[in-house]
Amino acid sequence: MKKILQFGMLFGMLLFLAATMFPQHALAVAHALPHGPALLTFLVGTSGSALACTIVPIEAIVLDECPNPGGLTDLHVIRRRDIETFPEPDADKVTVSTAIVPKTGCGFVPWEFAQDTGEVNHSSGGEVGNKSIKHEVNTYVPRGSAETDAVIQAALNGDFVVIGRDSNGNQRIAGDKRRGVIFDHDYKSGKKGGDKNGTDFKFAGEGFTHVPYYYTAAIPLKA
Repeated sequence: MKKILQFGMLFGMLLFLAATMFPQHALAVAHALPHGPALLTFLVGTSGSALACTIVPIEAIVLDECPNPGGLTDLHVIRRRDIETFPEPDADKVTVSTAIVPKTGCGFVPWEFAQDTGEVNHSSGGEVGNKSIKHEVNTYVPRGSAETDAVIQAALNGDFVVIGRDSNGNQRIAGDKRRGVIFDHDYKSGKKGGDKNGTDFKFAGEGFTHVPYYYTAAIPLKA
């Protein structure tokens, strides 16, 4: 009798392992046997992950899968004072589908940066009951040069609106018609030959009442 019980326990354990490691096969076998589905439910449990996985159609999983890479592919910058018309957001309050109109002779200009170094971030801040949103765009430009330093000196204390396109094709606006993002930089030459030699750039602003808008119109570029 003792040996029969031991054999039964071992057999049950093997069935449990088979059901959890190969749920699809276990389900197919269970439907081919008398009382098979009930036995499988008893071994795994109706809330068990293996049984739960077997009853989810694979089509539902595939439909939910989509690429979601991070980072920015390009960036465009304009001084806020050079914007003639900044349109109101759409009804959803997060999308701007009407084109921004710059003043005559002005427009957005591309901001070059090293690949895989650009990002658009937003975060909440402030006291409870007085929360606001911070906009932030970060990029890195390798090497130091007179041209880069001339841009740094010209941009100090500037008030900007920045549009960054992410790797999913979304265009996000940092800044708006009432408040821009402020330019900041941090250059380091490095001490050794293999050290980082370049400038970290940041456009950041606080006190916004919205996330960086999704911009779906064309970017008006400077001629």
